[in-house]
Amino acid sequence: MLSNMPKSVFNGLAALTVAIPVVAWSTLAPVHNVRSSAIAYFDEYDYALPQGTTHSVVSSKATFSWQEGTLQGFGNIQLKTKTDSFELKLVRTTSADSDELQGEWDVFKNGNPTCAGCKGSLYVTEPGFSFQYLKGYVDNGKVAYSFYGDLDPNTRYDY
Repeated sequence: MLSNMPKSVFNGLAALTVAIPVVAWSTLAPVHNVRSSAIAYFDEYDYALPQGTTHSVVSSKATFSWQEGTLQGFGNIQLKTKTDSFELKLVRTTSADSDELQGEWDVFKNGNPTCAGCKGSLYVTEPGFSFQYLKGYVDNGKVAYSFYGDLDPNTRYDY
């Protein structure tokens, strides 16, 4: 079949075969990825007491990846304080743009769940901003968590 095809038609189809994936790729929503090993501030607030505790963070690691305008996202923060360990997991994304991620989170303190399906948000500074950081909160009306930390150098990827 290809041998019977005029050369101009064949060349046109070949060009289309190359152009279609390029056009499709260029219209995909941007994807972002950030990392931090420097969560400097972590606060826990208990509404029942009411009492807040600002924890001294000993070690931490965080990673987030999301696609703008979709419900595709992943996020995880693990940190240790002088007395406790915490893990905050983004389990469902409800909205995402270039620098903010909204969703539902599960929070664990010393391996025990303290906040399941809690509403929360992550904000990340825009690319090129002189001081790169992330901050966020998670809250269910019974307990709330907030955090802040510097992004690791050269670990924000936008593509």
